[in-house]
Amino acid sequence: MYELILFLGLIFAFVAGLKAKPVGVAMGLLDDPKAEAHKKHADAVPQVGSVLLFCGLVALAVGAFVTGKGAGFLPVILCAGMLGALGIIDDRLKLSWGRRFILMWLIIAALLFLFPGLLIDQLSWSWGQMTDLGFWGGIGFTALCLVGLVIALNMMDGFNGGILSQGIVWLLVFSSLVTGEMMVVFLYLTLVLLLILGFNLPSRLFMGDGGAYALGLIMGASAIMMYGAETSVPIYADTIVVWLALPVFDCLRVIARRKIKGLSPFLPQRDHLHHLLMKTVHPWAALVFSVVYTGAAGFAALKRPDLSWLIVLVQLAVLALAVFVTSKRASMEDRQKLAAAE
Repeated sequence: MYELILFLGLIFAFVAGLKAKPVGVAMGLLDDPKAEAHKKHADAVPQVGSVLLFCGLVALAVGAFVTGKGAGFLPVILCAGMLGALGIIDDRLKLSWGRRFILMWLIIAALLFLFPGLLIDQLSWSWGQMTDLGFWGGIGFTALCLVGLVIALNMMDGFNGGILSQGIVWLLVFSSLVTGEMMVVFLYLTLVLLLILGFNLPSRLFMGDGGAYALGLIMGASAIMMYGAETSVPIYADTIVVWLALPVFDCLRVIARRKIKGLSPFLPQRDHLHHLLMKTVHPWAALVFSVVYTGAAGFAALKRPDLSWLIVLVQLAVLALAVFVTSKRASMEDRQKLAAAE
């Protein structure tokens, strides 16, 4: 019965993908490049990746209620659905960041209430040190991590396959660490993301804020679950940093850069690493880089979790080098275009 329910979830998601344009029109979820200057795609694209993701989440929830399998993941599914609904409303109404922040914190507070096992009250580092956060400090830290990843993944959602490929790599890592019901949940979500990716790569649909918010919470909560679970290898706090490094590090870099320039951290611009890679290397360079960067580091940390601290340093160095080279090349290309125009 459980397998049948999950299969039906994939079928519904596939049909929703085939009908992406009418679904997007009916829901008022069309990404029109004429409405925002930083958008580069040619035609309006339905932002209904969240709908396909919800098909998979609903199937997991129904399967859990009917059979009891994967029931421990229900609070994450519920709150991811709520956060996804917030993103859909934002896609339609363009809410202010202030309102979004308040609602995000409330939803994540609800998740920690429903799933107290997610609370991180102690950080165990791969070099042997422990950091005690306490109960209240743990609540604040865990909530901040989840909100931060949701925002970082949403900001990374600027190219086809970006956050979906990250999610697929993460889920494969998570599924290699556990057995039983949670392994099935992670592998099923991998199939859902692969299905969405098949529609996203040719620009048949975008994830939109709804899809990015929901996916961010699912991935963040799943990573924390791995930190507190009995896994096949030890998972340290900096191991999680290895997994989530690309969206988080680039988000922090972009926020710092914009603040230094006196701009809003959330002002839409084309200054993320994926924009630089697509502009100066190749349209597919961002996707290839993100998969290799996260996949290589993530699986290296599985082999040597005790060296997670060193892998993080290597990731920072690679990211800094990539930003430096592509930024210099982008500036050179812009100067050449100006000179040619004159």
